[in-house]
Amino acid sequence: MNQPYTLFGCQNCGSTIVAAALQLTGLAWNYEEADYDVDSPARDRLFALNPLGQVPTLVLPNNEIMTESAAIILWLHEQAPQAKLVPSRGSSLYPYFLRWLMFINTAIYPTFTYGDFPAKWLPQNTHPEQLEEGISPHRQKLWLQLASASSHSGPWFLGENFSALDLYITVMCNWKPGRSWFKQHCPKLIEVAERVENMSELNALLCTDFSQNISKP
Repeated sequence: MNQPYTLFGCQNCGSTIVAAALQLTGLAWNYEEADYDVDSPARDRLFALNPLGQVPTLVLPNNEIMTESAAIILWLHEQAPQAKLVPSRGSSLYPYFLRWLMFINTAIYPTFTYGDFPAKWLPQNTHPEQLEEGISPHRQKLWLQLASASSHSGPWFLGENFSALDLYITVMCNWKPGRSWFKQHCPKLIEVAERVENMSELNALLCTDFSQNISKP
């Protein structure tokens, strides 16, 4: 029997995206909750594997370590293409998928890394709220750009084709600026999120406390 993957994650964090992807692949995997802001043995194990202490951190069956959700998604697609996390290389959607996968990870995601905890990154005697105030409208602008890119007709971001982009949207639309803002300004993204949340394979995982309710293969 193949050794399972082990995902180190934190509730309501970006690791939920990888958890959902793993669930769809049908690969065997385990989950370990490791809140990087709370001292615990799990947090110590996380830092031993990933010196940045960031989630998701994925331990492969051969004990190799993977970090960065985009890299993990691409890896999982190679292992389980039937999950359709990524369009096929010959598809006209493939470069489009890669563009917006990297846009989410390099443009939108850093606004949370630095904007949600500005005091962590700024010198003392500065005004961290100013950083957050500056990042918030920029983040909204980025989401509007992403939403405008989903011009394909169909139920998913890529139109008729489900992909891991839909998992990112589903998880991240619950973060700032909040679901109400998305409903008003990016209704297509909310429609995508609601479809993903209603997928039978992900129904339990995407509930509030998915680490307790997830059904692992």
